[in-house]
Amino acid sequence: MSDGMRTTEEQAALWADRRRRGSLDADETRRLEDWLAAGPERLEMLDLHGRLLSDPALATAMQMVAANGARPVRKAWGLTPRPFVWAGFGAVAAAAAAAAVLVWPSQGRLVHETLTGTVGQTVQASFDDGSLVQLNGHSLVRTAFGAERRDVYLRGEGFFAVAKDARRPFSVFTATHRITALGTRFNVDERSGGAVEVSVLEGRVEVVALKHPDQRRVLSAGARLLVRDGELRSAATTRLDVSTDTPDWTQGWIDAEDMTLSDLLVELERQSPGFRAGFADPELSKGRISGRFETDQPEKVLAVVADMQGLTLRKDASGRLLIDR
Repeated sequence: MSDGMRTTEEQAALWADRRRRGSLDADETRRLEDWLAAGPERLEMLDLHGRLLSDPALATAMQMVAANGARPVRKAWGLTPRPFVWAGFGAVAAAAAAAAVLVWPSQGRLVHETLTGTVGQTVQASFDDGSLVQLNGHSLVRTAFGAERRDVYLRGEGFFAVAKDARRPFSVFTATHRITALGTRFNVDERSGGAVEVSVLEGRVEVVALKHPDQRRVLSAGARLLVRDGELRSAATTRLDVSTDTPDWTQGWIDAEDMTLSDLLVELERQSPGFRAGFADPELSKGRISGRFETDQPEKVLAVVADMQGLTLRKDASGRLLIDR
């Protein structure tokens, strides 16, 4: 593989395709490791393209293209940010290009875009189908919109208001689950260890475990589902506050229900620029907490949480907050 004339996105697509096919020898594996070491964003790109290439809808599209002799179409731009700026997803090359940006014959192109929320700043934008997204800090979405489906790949947390389109399902993918809207507004929070929390504010959604597609759950408005370890069957469903109109994080709050301390730190870091915290003992990160906390004073939140847990809060030599015994 010659990387000199290809973008990082194109390289990620090619590496993902090679890895999916299982065709990497020892030398190529070392080259892939060197490529990943060149930038922290590359592992995320590789993972995204790997998930895209394993999407069953993509395999169906490839079969349709082969049967009809259609040629791949280059990247199209279809999202209209209002008023925020979207970063381009980048054209993909060679075999992966045919997979990632091809057309369903005579029906339209797959459209890819990326939206990133920086630490301490939420981002709002609209898709060209009229759906809206509000992204929490330190989160990311990538889209793959086509003639038959609207797929969004999420890292972090996002609130979606979905425009109805019976011909094209709208699905949000995390690393472990697919959440498909049935004309709705809903929030998806990807947590540590593959855990996912889904809250439905309007309409209904269907939640499916990617590794166990027979495990699925339909949630109606006012329901909140927390899935741990990918085990959907035993996941607990609770009710949202009847007055809830938007997720708590959009109003500067964290509504923690049996949340791990590790995830609480992630929630605080998403909305607090410069905030740094950790655990003196990694085992402490597994502790659980319930409560409602404001995000504008994260140090005070941790002080309260440490007190509730019978723990202490201190700073290390670098000034980072540490939860300790």
